[in-house]
Amino acid sequence: MRRSKKILASSLAALCAAWAVTRVIVGSGAMIDRGRFVPPSDSFAVVDRSGLPLRLARADGADRRWARFSEIPSVMVQAVLAAEDARFYSHDGVDRRAVGRAVVDNVVPGRRRSGGSTITQQLVKLVYGRPHGAWSKGAEALRAMSLERVMTKEEILEQYLNRLPYGDGIEGVARACESYFGHSLDSLSLSEAALLASIPRAPSALDPRRSPRRANERRAWVLGRMRSLSLIDERQYRAALATEPTIATVSGRPWAAPRFVDRVLDGVRAGTIRRESASTVRTSLDLPTQRQTETLLRAQWLTMTSRGARNAAAMVVSNATGEVLAYVGAIDAESDGGSLDLLDAERQPGSTLKPFAYELFFERGGTAATILDDVNIAMTGARGEHFEARDYDNAERGPVSARAALAASLNLAALDVARRVGQEPLANRLRALGFDGVRTGEQHGGALVLGGVGVKGTELAQAYATLARWGTRAPLSFSLVGGPVAGERVMHASHARVAWDVLSDPSARREGFGESLESLAPGLPFALKTGTSANWRDAWCAVATDRVTVLLWMGDPAGRAMAEVSGFRAAAPAAVRIAAMAHERARSLGLSVYARRAPEPVTADVCPWSGLRPGARCHHHVVERFAPGTVPTARCEQHDEHGDWIAPARLRAWADRAQRPGVSRAPRAVDASHGTLVVREPRDGSRWLLDPARGSVRVGLRVALDGAEVRADQWEVDGARIEGDRWTAIAGEHTVVAVVGSRRSAPSRVTVETTR
Repeated sequence: MRRSKKILASSLAALCAAWAVTRVIVGSGAMIDRGRFVPPSDSFAVVDRSGLPLRLARADGADRRWARFSEIPSVMVQAVLAAEDARFYSHDGVDRRAVGRAVVDNVVPGRRRSGGSTITQQLVKLVYGRPHGAWSKGAEALRAMSLERVMTKEEILEQYLNRLPYGDGIEGVARACESYFGHSLDSLSLSEAALLASIPRAPSALDPRRSPRRANERRAWVLGRMRSLSLIDERQYRAALATEPTIATVSGRPWAAPRFVDRVLDGVRAGTIRRESASTVRTSLDLPTQRQTETLLRAQWLTMTSRGARNAAAMVVSNATGEVLAYVGAIDAESDGGSLDLLDAERQPGSTLKPFAYELFFERGGTAATILDDVNIAMTGARGEHFEARDYDNAERGPVSARAALAASLNLAALDVARRVGQEPLANRLRALGFDGVRTGEQHGGALVLGGVGVKGTELAQAYATLARWGTRAPLSFSLVGGPVAGERVMHASHARVAWDVLSDPSARREGFGESLESLAPGLPFALKTGTSANWRDAWCAVATDRVTVLLWMGDPAGRAMAEVSGFRAAAPAAVRIAAMAHERARSLGLSVYARRAPEPVTADVCPWSGLRPGARCHHHVVERFAPGTVPTARCEQHDEHGDWIAPARLRAWADRAQRPGVSRAPRAVDASHGTLVVREPRDGSRWLLDPARGSVRVGLRVALDGAEVRADQWEVDGARIEGDRWTAIAGEHTVVAVVGSRRSAPSRVTVETTR
């Protein structure tokens, strides 16, 4: 007996000591980590330039907006107290009466089970979670009592009401109100408050969209509790009970321009795009332009799906500011590549790079009247392989003006342009325009001008906007800029204007493709360039007005070939329609036209065969437009007494094949006693990279007298005469000289290297 008394006394002493220690710990607040109760980041709205919502971006995976206690209507607080913890203001974190009742309810058969957790205990669970184990409920109770020592009742309610779960990632009464009712807390009704107080008990089962009957039964119960607790009177109770809340048909969570918003959120995370306020990121996008772009793009894409076009993408850019007004990363989310940003994927650009080669050619002395050689010539590709390019119709046009060649997108003439400007300068220019995938000219070889490099749609859009600005590059912006951007000059204004003039020439476009597409944008001048990659894998079109630039892609994201889907037939019609729509929309928005500055082009008559001023024997003249100071002064002397054009030596093989009317194949008499004699090919200072594993390369040699190509009487390489006008290139440094009559040209020095 004495032993039992001692054990009992010791146990009581231990319990008293434990209770004392517990009270000290609870009273000190040591069990509470205040850092866990710092309000988390709010969701924020990504909106278009006018404030129309595009997406509500979740913070840490949760859709929330923290409301201060003073912003939460008292009716909402009362509804939650009635539903969860009527004696909240009278207990210390643990409601012992509720605990006792819960024990009885859960033990006595036939009684409805009930819980004893207070709002404070539920908040602890929301913040800390509830670990498994026999002591979890006890630890939760101790933390609740400790929390009541370090926070006021209002602070606890603010924390609780902002952390309540409402399903589908929604947290807190503020966002729940916006999602379910489509309005903010400040206009919350009693009936709506009762419904919001009901849902957290079982968010999935009581979702008013999925289970309206169950949700309203619970709402009625909450209203009854509020009436029994005298929080509302009989009149309020009956009115609220009879007024069933109107639930928004869709969640208050917009989802527009998804790939555009993804890029904006990347910019927000990286710090390159700033929030307008804590709850808003205002972007450059114009939602009406976005929706109309989607409509026009989808309509055109649906006509091409049967021919292998699995998806399509498009974007609209303001020329003056670089702002992205519309951005359709993929037109169909359910089709191949629908979850990708196809404007940010590297694709083969086809002929869309050609205008930038021509502009560089104009800077280096060429004009829109300059005659190019549209003939088959073997080329070296990116890996040193040899290939012969072809025009889209497998024809050779021989002599063709730069205007006609660019407007008709002739491959062979473009290769002649690339040879004349040099691969390295062309690669440098493309990099300056923003094509990050372009490496050195040697690495890409002759295929660069034909699109033998991976580019992104965003890069093409920026480059064409640069051309529309006549040579000044403004970076693309996904946020509001606020006014025209001066930009960085990367092209000569006068020559960029000539390139723009060619692409804007409906007559030249009609001659090249059979139609100009003017009827799709009545009265609106626009520049247009299309591209079709090898084996019909990609169809591109860029269209620019003085206000906007449109870039459109259509194809198979997996790279499978389409059934002869060209850029002009598949992509151009929609691109022109989008440009016409976006141009008018930009005007209505007050977006300015970029102040392009370049002298007005001058016009002059030229011979269509030589590009020179008409001579006495030229029977045909055409009017051409030139950058000031580039009008040719030499007169054409390339016709015989009948007016037929005498083909130069380099084109005689073509003339024999073509048998074209108006072309004389008689040798041209050359007076080489005066004038400047220059080796045109190989150009002085050239460097070639050859692959010996692929056999020898015979290089055509060309010489010009006062800019007009003539036939050499003799060629010398490294001081030794060679037969004919083709030379088998070998590794080393070489000097090439042309002999015409009694005159010798200045030496042209070329370095030939071989791959290992």
